[in-house]
Amino acid sequence: MDRRQFLQSSAALATISMAGIPVIGQSQEIRDAHDENFWDIIRAQYEVTDEVTNLEAGYWGIMSIPTTQAYIQHTHFVNQFNTYYVRRQYFKDYDIIIKRLAEKLGVGDDEIVLTRNATESLVSLISGYNKLSEGDTVVYADTDYGSMQAEIRYLEKYRGVKTVKIDMPEPASYQETIDAYVKGLDENPKCKMMLVTHVSNRTGLITPVKEVTAMARARGVDVILDAAHSWGQFDFDFQDLGVDFCGFNLHKWMGVPLGVGMLYIRKNRILDIDPLRGEAGPDNDNVRTRVHTGTVNFASVLSIPAALDFQENIGIKNISARLRSLRNEWVDGLKDNKNIEILTPSDERMHAGITSFRIKGKTSAQDNADLMKLLTDKYKIFTVAIGGLANGGAIRVSPALYNSRDDVRKLVAALNDITG
Repeated sequence: MDRRQFLQSSAALATISMAGIPVIGQSQEIRDAHDENFWDIIRAQYEVTDEVTNLEAGYWGIMSIPTTQAYIQHTHFVNQFNTYYVRRQYFKDYDIIIKRLAEKLGVGDDEIVLTRNATESLVSLISGYNKLSEGDTVVYADTDYGSMQAEIRYLEKYRGVKTVKIDMPEPASYQETIDAYVKGLDENPKCKMMLVTHVSNRTGLITPVKEVTAMARARGVDVILDAAHSWGQFDFDFQDLGVDFCGFNLHKWMGVPLGVGMLYIRKNRILDIDPLRGEAGPDNDNVRTRVHTGTVNFASVLSIPAALDFQENIGIKNISARLRSLRNEWVDGLKDNKNIEILTPSDERMHAGITSFRIKGKTSAQDNADLMKLLTDKYKIFTVAIGGLANGGAIRVSPALYNSRDDVRKLVAALNDITG
């Protein structure tokens, strides 16, 4: 029995659980982000604990019930057929999945490879970028992910380059964000490579990647894009961004099981990223030689189509509108609270679902750890304290499709109570 026969014989086919849902197959229909009846149908496709209101979806995105069922199926199958399947058939199935992802992203299937997460992807891109010489400069921002900042600093220690961190204004306007990168390059004419984050894990800030990348390219500067939080959280055209190097997560906003990311290198730039140590050979221009993940969770990879089906059935425009709507619900609810600082711009081009805040004057790591604990223990609302910003720590709020409007209103009431 091959994998397809196994799946067809299983009573737990993921599509069965979706059969009675009227919205499935209407991905082109624009739904009202405020229509709680519609979104209750979607929320019912998630199993979420009622012990706490979880507004911390930024760590990773839980699977929908259909994706979970597919994952359980694939886990049983891989466990049952073991190496007999993996050595004979898995990589053919992998290639089919890669083709679907490439089509969805608008790239070639010879330009992407699966990894375990965006961090693994970006580490390979940053450390493997071979266009740097001693004395060159690399620029990054305080809103970039901590592990990526550390990898940039690795270049300083082991490659002899200068690294420069730029600080983003809070909250930054569209033009101010672009200007921050312009200033960073103006002040560092020897810059050859720049790390840019599409959606900051710290504040939810959406960077105007297209404009920043075009500006950098005109100066001979390459951009490595961190798209860990963007794909699946809001609607955008990846090809329109104009980037040559990018790292993605599939287990955040795409709803794929944990342990799946993706690396992208434009075909004509593959040789500018060195193969991972020991991977060089006759296929030196093969993107798959840029990582070596070892033995992966095969069931997670095989569940990618189920996660894509679920997302596409809802429609990314609908998902994007809903997440922004939940974000705006709590942000607007606090607009009269003079003790709350919202760090993420109100300009819709600059935010999706994630937004961060701080109580005025509460900038230390301990301040925000204490606030996170208070929200959890007293109000049963789970968020996360973040650090690393130039102006101090904050609390990140990341609603998901399993959240209701009442969930985010609870946060408003709690913060008004705390600061009242």
